[in-house]
Amino acid sequence: MNYLAHHFFYAEEDPWHNTGLVLPDLSRAAPGRRKLLWQGKEPDPKDHQIWIGCLKHYEADDWFHESEYFVSLSAFIQTDLEKARAQGLFYRQRKWFLAHLLGEMLLDRLILEKEASAVDRFYQDLHQVETDRLVKFLLDSGKQEPGSFHRLFEGFREAEFLRHYASNRGIAGSLNRVVQRTGQEAMDEAELEFLTGNLDSWIDRAWKTKKPVRMNRLLV
Repeated sequence: MNYLAHHFFYAEEDPWHNTGLVLPDLSRAAPGRRKLLWQGKEPDPKDHQIWIGCLKHYEADDWFHESEYFVSLSAFIQTDLEKARAQGLFYRQRKWFLAHLLGEMLLDRLILEKEASAVDRFYQDLHQVETDRLVKFLLDSGKQEPGSFHRLFEGFREAEFLRHYASNRGIAGSLNRVVQRTGQEAMDEAELEFLTGNLDSWIDRAWKTKKPVRMNRLLV
């Protein structure tokens, strides 16, 4: 879910490449192959750039989720969520899942605090690409009838919901929407208030946790 981070650390000058950096996550709603595997029969510069971006996405996911930064931060958050369960909170949701998503989303929040204009560049790139061309790429990469992706992508770039990550309540609300999309029950107001109230502590922990070398740009 750390869309902004993929773009922030790996973006180049080409909007097709930069859209490819987040396409693997955005295309999950489309039926067919879960991990994209581009097999275009007629190589095209745009398709090639999308694919290079996708490959960088998969590489980044691998090292980030195995990094001590992510493992320790998500464990810290999960401990707080487990304590909250003693208060009757989050018994309808999977705490590991919530902590995992928050660990990703908080990286985007750190980027927004470090460089607010990063989100402008992110959406500028997405608005420069043609959705129909992305759909063709997905069909060449193992997806089937990705009409759901077409709707999701158009809505994603129009809503620009990553801007909501600048507020604690915005992160809590965004997490709640993801939870519902995965079939879990929506959080109630008490749970949203718990998240909102604890985010400053988790953000502080995220800033203080040692970062991998590949995240040095966040510290400069």
